[in-house]
Amino acid sequence: MIPIRLLIISDNHGEQGISYDAYGRNAGDLNIHLGDSEFHYDDTEMSHFNRVKGNVDGDTRYPIEEYNDEAKAFYTHGHYYDIKKGREMLAERAREYEAKYAFYGHSHIAKAKNISGIYCINPGSISQSKGQWPESYAVLDTETDTVIFYDRSHQVLEEVDLAKL
Repeated sequence: MIPIRLLIISDNHGEQGISYDAYGRNAGDLNIHLGDSEFHYDDTEMSHFNRVKGNVDGDTRYPIEEYNDEAKAFYTHGHYYDIKKGREMLAERAREYEAKYAFYGHSHIAKAKNISGIYCINPGSISQSKGQWPESYAVLDTETDTVIFYDRSHQVLEEVDLAKL
């Protein structure tokens, strides 16, 4: 696996500019939007992101899930995997792809957890947090297995060493 940096964003719910702003400040080698943008698939704000369909995205061109072999990353919005009850289904689906990471949104709660050897990462909602932190997004460095959660002002909220999970 070639080490790469990934920008991971979710759940901006129609708010213009905030995903693009995070991209401008912390663009990765791979940039992923986990759904509920509420934008059309070809909206210019989404053009820098690999993207999947959230439960409130109406455009049918969004895929339900994706896998990036270079990053060993499986990603989806999460509602099809019942992530609000647990991440076991999500981790099992990621394992089918032989992924190391599973990214998901939907709950609006930033979190990183090791579920049976799969690092499940939710960047939180960049527009409507429901967790302990304010609105957030994440950057993953696959070389160091470190995920950094940022707030909307691009200030570090927490740095997580995934090997310690």
